[in-house]
Amino acid sequence: MTKPLKSPLLRATQTALAASIVALVQPVLAQDFIKGGEETLTLNLGGIVNQFDTSVSVNGGGVQGTPINLEGQGLQKSLSSLQASGTWRISERNRVDALYFGAKRSGSRQSTRDITVGGQVIPAGFNVSAETKDQFLVADYRYSFMKSSELELAGLVGLYGGWFDFNVSGAGTRPGAAAPVTIGTSSSTTVPLPIVGASVDWYIQPRWKVSSMLAGMSAHVGSVDGNITVFQLGTDYMFTRNWGVGMSYMYAKLNADVTKSGFNGNLNWSNNSVMLYATAKF
Repeated sequence: MTKPLKSPLLRATQTALAASIVALVQPVLAQDFIKGGEETLTLNLGGIVNQFDTSVSVNGGGVQGTPINLEGQGLQKSLSSLQASGTWRISERNRVDALYFGAKRSGSRQSTRDITVGGQVIPAGFNVSAETKDQFLVADYRYSFMKSSELELAGLVGLYGGWFDFNVSGAGTRPGAAAPVTIGTSSSTTVPLPIVGASVDWYIQPRWKVSSMLAGMSAHVGSVDGNITVFQLGTDYMFTRNWGVGMSYMYAKLNADVTKSGFNGNLNWSNNSVMLYATAKF
Protein backbone atom coordinates (compact mmCIF):
# COMPACT_ATOMS: atom_id res chain seq x y z
CA MET A 1 0.00 0.00 0.00
CA THR A 2 1.43 3.38 -0.98
CA LYS A 3 1.71 6.03 1.80
CA PRO A 4 0.07 9.35 0.96
CA LEU A 5 2.52 12.13 0.20
CA LYS A 6 2.46 15.21 2.36
CA SER A 7 1.20 18.22 0.45
CA PRO A 8 3.62 21.10 -0.17
CA LEU A 9 1.26 23.34 1.83
CA LEU A 10 1.42 21.05 4.89
CA ARG A 11 5.20 20.83 4.69
CA ALA A 12 5.47 24.60 4.35
CA THR A 13 3.15 25.10 7.35
CA GLN A 14 5.19 22.74 9.52
CA THR A 15 8.43 24.43 8.49
CA ALA A 16 7.01 27.88 9.25
CA LEU A 17 5.71 26.73 12.65
CA ALA A 18 9.07 25.23 13.61
CA ALA A 19 10.87 28.38 12.51
CA SER A 20 8.48 30.52 14.59
CA ILE A 21 9.07 28.43 17.72
CA VAL A 22 12.83 28.67 17.26
CA ALA A 23 12.55 32.42 16.70
CA LEU A 24 10.58 32.85 19.94
CA VAL A 25 12.68 30.56 22.11
CA GLN A 26 16.13 31.51 20.83
CA PRO A 27 16.18 35.06 22.29
CA VAL A 28 15.29 33.67 25.74
CA LEU A 29 17.92 30.95 25.56
CA ALA A 30 20.50 33.41 24.30
CA GLN A 31 19.78 36.02 26.99
CA ASP A 32 22.93 37.56 28.42
CA PHE A 33 21.76 37.37 32.04
CA ILE A 34 23.39 39.59 34.64
CA LYS A 35 25.66 37.38 36.70
CA GLY A 36 24.86 37.01 40.38
CA GLY A 37 26.48 39.72 42.47
CA GLU A 38 27.12 41.99 39.47
CA GLU A 39 23.78 43.81 39.34
CA THR A 40 23.77 47.50 40.34
CA LEU A 41 20.11 47.94 41.25
CA THR A 42 17.37 45.46 42.18
CA LEU A 43 13.74 46.55 42.67
CA ASN A 44 10.95 44.30 43.97
CA LEU A 45 7.22 45.03 44.11
CA GLY A 46 4.44 42.63 45.02
CA GLY A 47 2.21 41.26 47.74
CA ILE A 48 2.84 40.08 51.28
CA VAL A 49 0.71 37.81 53.48
CA ASN A 50 1.33 38.38 57.20
CA GLN A 51 0.36 36.19 60.14
CA PHE A 52 0.43 38.29 63.31
CA ASP A 53 0.66 37.61 67.03
CA THR A 54 0.40 40.87 68.98
CA SER A 55 0.22 41.72 72.67
CA VAL A 56 0.16 45.32 73.90
CA SER A 57 -0.21 46.97 77.29
CA VAL A 58 -0.76 50.71 77.76
CA ASN A 59 0.10 52.30 81.12
CA GLY A 60 -1.45 55.48 82.44
CA GLY A 61 -2.03 57.42 85.65
CA GLY A 62 0.67 55.44 87.43
CA VAL A 63 -1.25 52.21 86.76
CA GLN A 64 0.24 49.37 84.75
CA GLY A 65 -1.85 48.32 81.78
CA THR A 66 -3.23 44.83 81.19
CA PRO A 67 -1.50 42.88 78.40
CA ILE A 68 -4.06 42.65 75.59
CA ASN A 69 -3.80 39.99 72.91
CA LEU A 70 -5.10 41.93 69.93
CA GLU A 71 -5.86 38.85 67.83
CA GLY A 72 -7.87 37.60 70.81
CA GLN A 73 -9.90 40.81 70.56
CA GLY A 74 -11.01 39.96 67.03
CA LEU A 75 -8.20 41.45 64.94
CA GLN A 76 -7.37 39.50 61.80
CA LYS A 77 -4.52 37.09 62.46
CA SER A 78 -3.63 36.93 58.76
CA LEU A 79 -3.67 39.88 56.37
CA SER A 80 -2.34 40.60 52.88
CA SER A 81 -0.95 43.93 51.69
CA LEU A 82 1.63 45.46 49.35
CA GLN A 83 5.38 45.36 49.89
CA ALA A 84 8.32 47.05 48.20
CA SER A 85 12.01 46.31 48.55
CA GLY A 86 15.28 46.95 46.79
CA THR A 87 19.05 46.61 46.79
CA TRP A 88 21.65 49.13 45.62
CA ARG A 89 25.07 47.62 45.08
CA ILE A 90 27.36 50.59 45.62
CA SER A 91 30.47 48.65 44.67
CA GLU A 92 31.50 45.02 44.26
CA ARG A 93 31.39 44.26 48.00
CA ASN A 94 29.18 47.06 49.36
CA ARG A 95 25.39 47.23 49.13
CA VAL A 96 22.33 48.71 50.83
CA ASP A 97 19.04 46.80 51.27
CA ALA A 98 15.58 48.06 52.25
CA LEU A 99 12.12 46.51 52.72
CA TYR A 100 8.82 48.32 53.46
CA PHE A 101 5.28 47.07 54.14
CA GLY A 102 2.26 48.08 56.18
CA ALA A 103 -0.93 46.63 57.65
CA LYS A 104 -4.25 47.89 58.99
CA ARG A 105 -6.54 45.70 61.09
CA SER A 106 -9.66 46.09 63.23
CA GLY A 107 -12.01 43.86 65.19
CA SER A 108 -14.20 43.57 68.27
CA ARG A 109 -15.12 40.99 70.89
CA GLN A 110 -16.86 40.84 74.27
CA SER A 111 -14.36 40.95 77.12
CA THR A 112 -14.38 38.14 79.69
CA ARG A 113 -12.25 40.07 82.22
CA ASP A 114 -11.50 43.60 83.38
CA ILE A 115 -8.96 45.35 81.13
CA THR A 116 -6.83 48.25 82.36
CA VAL A 117 -5.73 50.45 79.47
CA GLY A 118 -4.32 53.98 79.66
CA GLY A 119 -5.19 54.27 83.35
CA GLN A 120 -8.85 53.34 82.74
CA VAL A 121 -10.66 50.07 83.41
CA ILE A 122 -12.91 48.43 80.83
CA PRO A 123 -15.19 46.10 82.83
CA ALA A 124 -15.75 42.47 81.91
CA GLY A 125 -18.77 42.05 79.66
CA PHE A 126 -18.11 45.23 77.68
CA ASN A 127 -17.73 44.99 73.90
CA VAL A 128 -14.05 45.76 73.24
CA SER A 129 -13.03 47.17 69.86
CA ALA A 130 -9.44 47.38 68.69
CA GLU A 131 -7.81 48.93 65.63
CA THR A 132 -4.14 48.99 64.62
CA LYS A 133 -2.20 50.66 61.85
CA ASP A 134 1.35 49.41 61.44
CA GLN A 135 4.20 50.30 59.11
CA PHE A 136 7.59 48.57 58.93
CA LEU A 137 10.94 49.46 57.40
CA VAL A 138 13.95 47.14 57.48
CA ALA A 139 17.11 48.76 56.12
CA ASP A 140 20.72 47.62 56.32
CA TYR A 141 24.23 48.01 54.92
CA ARG A 142 26.10 44.85 53.90
CA TYR A 143 29.79 44.21 53.30
CA SER A 144 30.73 40.99 51.49
CA PHE A 145 33.84 39.56 53.16
CA MET A 146 33.64 36.50 50.86
CA LYS A 147 32.50 36.76 47.24
CA SER A 148 32.76 34.44 44.24
CA SER A 149 30.69 33.74 41.13
CA GLU A 150 28.65 31.18 43.10
CA LEU A 151 28.60 32.35 46.73
CA GLU A 152 28.51 35.64 48.63
CA LEU A 153 28.79 35.93 52.43
CA ALA A 154 28.23 39.32 54.05
CA GLY A 155 28.02 40.94 57.46
CA LEU A 156 25.31 43.54 58.00
CA VAL A 157 24.33 46.41 60.28
CA GLY A 158 21.01 48.17 60.01
CA LEU A 159 17.74 49.32 61.52
CA TYR A 160 14.38 47.67 62.11
CA GLY A 161 11.85 50.48 62.31
CA GLY A 162 8.23 49.97 63.29
CA TRP A 163 5.44 52.56 63.56
CA PHE A 164 2.44 51.39 65.60
CA ASP A 165 -0.92 53.16 66.09
CA PHE A 166 -3.40 51.58 68.53
CA ASN A 167 -7.03 52.37 69.36
CA VAL A 168 -8.70 50.31 72.09
CA SER A 169 -12.18 51.06 73.46
CA GLY A 170 -14.91 49.30 75.39
CA ALA A 171 -18.63 50.05 75.21
CA GLY A 172 -21.31 48.84 77.61
CA THR A 173 -23.48 49.61 80.60
CA ARG A 174 -22.11 49.44 84.13
CA PRO A 175 -24.16 47.53 86.73
CA GLY A 176 -26.81 49.85 88.16
CA ALA A 177 -26.22 52.52 85.48
CA ALA A 178 -28.97 53.68 83.15
CA ALA A 179 -26.89 54.83 80.19
CA PRO A 180 -24.10 53.04 78.30
CA VAL A 181 -20.57 54.42 78.41
CA THR A 182 -17.49 54.15 76.20
CA ILE A 183 -14.03 53.81 77.72
CA GLY A 184 -10.84 53.75 75.70
CA THR A 185 -7.52 55.17 74.67
CA SER A 186 -5.48 55.91 71.56
CA SER A 187 -1.70 55.81 71.38
CA SER A 188 1.04 55.59 68.80
CA THR A 189 4.79 55.12 68.82
CA THR A 190 7.81 54.42 66.71
CA VAL A 191 10.07 51.53 67.72
CA PRO A 192 13.48 51.86 66.06
CA LEU A 193 15.95 49.12 66.99
CA PRO A 194 19.40 48.41 65.52
CA ILE A 195 20.19 45.03 64.00
CA VAL A 196 23.46 43.19 63.40
CA GLY A 197 23.76 39.95 61.48
CA ALA A 198 24.88 38.11 58.36
CA SER A 199 23.56 37.14 54.95
CA VAL A 200 24.36 34.52 52.32
CA ASP A 201 23.57 34.51 48.60
CA TRP A 202 23.91 31.36 46.51
CA TYR A 203 24.06 32.03 42.76
CA ILE A 204 22.91 28.69 41.34
CA GLN A 205 22.76 30.15 37.82
CA PRO A 206 23.02 33.69 36.45
CA ARG A 207 19.21 33.68 36.36
CA TRP A 208 18.55 31.89 39.69
CA LYS A 209 19.50 32.97 43.22
CA VAL A 210 18.73 31.68 46.72
CA SER A 211 19.43 34.01 49.66
CA SER A 212 19.06 34.09 53.44
CA MET A 213 19.57 36.61 56.24
CA LEU A 214 19.60 36.45 60.05
CA ALA A 215 19.90 39.56 62.21
CA GLY A 216 18.87 40.94 65.58
CA MET A 217 19.93 42.80 68.71
CA SER A 218 18.91 43.77 72.22
CA ALA A 219 19.33 47.50 72.78
CA HIS A 220 18.21 50.54 74.77
CA VAL A 221 17.68 53.42 72.34
CA GLY A 222 16.36 56.57 73.99
CA SER A 223 12.90 55.78 75.37
CA VAL A 224 12.81 52.31 73.75
CA ASP A 225 14.28 49.27 75.53
CA GLY A 226 13.80 46.11 73.54
CA ASN A 227 15.04 43.30 71.36
CA ILE A 228 14.42 42.23 67.78
CA THR A 229 15.09 39.09 65.71
CA VAL A 230 14.67 38.92 61.92
CA PHE A 231 15.12 35.88 59.66
CA GLN A 232 14.58 35.81 55.90
CA LEU A 233 14.83 33.12 53.21
CA GLY A 234 14.02 33.72 49.55
CA THR A 235 14.67 32.95 45.91
CA ASP A 236 14.62 34.96 42.66
CA TYR A 237 14.33 33.61 39.11
CA MET A 238 14.89 35.79 36.05
CA PHE A 239 12.92 35.16 32.85
CA THR A 240 14.87 37.79 30.91
CA ARG A 241 17.98 39.82 31.59
CA ASN A 242 16.04 42.44 33.54
CA TRP A 243 12.74 40.87 34.60
CA GLY A 244 11.78 37.96 36.83
CA VAL A 245 9.84 36.85 39.89
CA GLY A 246 10.73 36.10 43.48
CA MET A 247 9.32 34.54 46.63
CA SER A 248 10.49 35.10 50.20
CA TYR A 249 9.64 34.07 53.76
CA MET A 250 10.35 36.35 56.73
CA TYR A 251 9.98 35.88 60.48
CA ALA A 252 10.29 38.82 62.85
CA LYS A 253 9.83 39.08 66.63
CA LEU A 254 9.97 42.29 68.65
CA ASN A 255 9.56 42.91 72.39
CA ALA A 256 9.96 46.47 73.64
CA ASP A 257 9.18 48.63 76.67
CA VAL A 258 8.43 52.17 75.52
CA THR A 259 8.23 55.31 77.68
CA LYS A 260 7.13 58.14 75.40
CA SER A 261 4.52 60.85 75.72
CA GLY A 262 2.40 59.22 73.01
CA PHE A 263 2.83 55.67 74.30
CA ASN A 264 3.85 54.28 77.67
CA GLY A 265 3.75 50.51 77.89
CA ASN A 266 4.92 47.25 76.36
CA LEU A 267 4.72 45.94 72.83
CA ASN A 268 5.24 42.24 72.13
CA TRP A 269 4.83 41.52 68.43
CA SER A 270 5.74 38.77 65.99
CA ASN A 271 4.82 37.89 62.44
CA ASN A 272 5.37 35.27 59.78
CA SER A 273 5.35 36.72 56.27
CA VAL A 274 5.30 35.22 52.78
CA MET A 275 6.12 37.59 49.91
CA LEU A 276 5.56 37.06 46.18
CA TYR A 277 6.83 39.79 43.88
CA ALA A 278 8.03 40.89 40.47
CA THR A 279 11.72 41.75 40.37
CA ALA A 280 13.75 44.01 38.07
CA LYS A 281 17.56 43.96 37.92
CA PHE A 282 19.87 46.43 36.20
